[in-house]
Amino acid sequence: LYLYNNQLQSVPDGAFDRLTSLIYIRLYNNPWNC
Repeated sequence: LYLYNNQLQSVPDGAFDRLTSLIYIRLYNNPWNC
């Protein structure tokens, strides 16, 4: 799943729980709100 460069600031808990076949997620280059 490619989610880089999408202006994401956060990801809610459990957002990917139902994606059982997911192998990897690319989340870099987003302005994370840590």
